[in-house]
Amino acid sequence: MITKTKGVILHSLKYGETSIIAKVFTREDGLQSYIIPGVRKQKSKIKQNLFQPLSVVDLVAYHKDREGLHHIKEIRCPRAYETIPYDVSKSSVAIFLAEVLNHALKRQEANPAFFDFLEDALHFLDREKGSMAHFHIVFLLRLSRYLGIEPRANHSEKDRFFNIREGVFSNTFENSEYCLDQEISRLFSEAITTELKEHKHIRTTKADRKILLLKTIDYYRYHLEGMPEMKSFAVLEMVLGA
Repeated sequence: MITKTKGVILHSLKYGETSIIAKVFTREDGLQSYIIPGVRKQKSKIKQNLFQPLSVVDLVAYHKDREGLHHIKEIRCPRAYETIPYDVSKSSVAIFLAEVLNHALKRQEANPAFFDFLEDALHFLDREKGSMAHFHIVFLLRLSRYLGIEPRANHSEKDRFFNIREGVFSNTFENSEYCLDQEISRLFSEAITTELKEHKHIRTTKADRKILLLKTIDYYRYHLEGMPEMKSFAVLEMVLGA
C-alpha cells in the first residue's frame, strides 16, 4: 500500500555498508520504521541529511500490511529549519528533545493532534528569538498530555509539594526521592500551566532550573517504562546551564 503523510524523524542508525533505518513519527500512520537502501552512497537519489533528528518531512512510502520495516518512495523537506542547525542553544535543545521522543514513543498510534503539536512546536523553536532556558521543560510538560502521563495541576497553598510517584501535588512532603520541595514544586506548577509560546515568562535561578529539569526527567522515567538516563543532558547543561 502506498501512503502519503508528513513525518518527524526521531532517530536513524546505520544498517549495512550503505543503508540506514529511520524511526519516524508520521501524522497518518503513527510510529513507523523505514529502511533506506543505499542512502549513504554519494550518488543516492535520497539524501541522508533529510534524516537528521526532528526534521519535518513529506513522505510517500510503501507500507506493508504487517509490522516491520517499510520502504520510502519519495521524501522531501518542504520547510527547512533556518536557525536550529546553526544556533548552538537551539540545536542542543533539539538533540535533547529528539532523545526524549525517541525513547518515549514506543508503539505510538496515529494521533494527528499529537503530530500537529509536535510540528508546530518545532517550527516555533526554529523561529523563536532570545532565551531558550525553559523551552524544553515546558515542551516536556506539554508533551506529557499526549503520552497519557500529564501531571495534575492542583497546586495550592494547602497542596504545596509535588509527588512524582503519584503525579499530583499534596500537603505532605514524604521524602526527597519522590517529592519536590516547596519552591521547586511551585516552579513545576508554573511550568505545567505555561503554554509553549509563553516559556520566557518563567523565571528561575540556574540552580533551580537544573533541578526542575532533572525532576521532570525523573517524572518521565517513573511513568514511562524503559526510559533511560538522557545522554544529551550533559551537553544541554553545558550550553544552557540546564
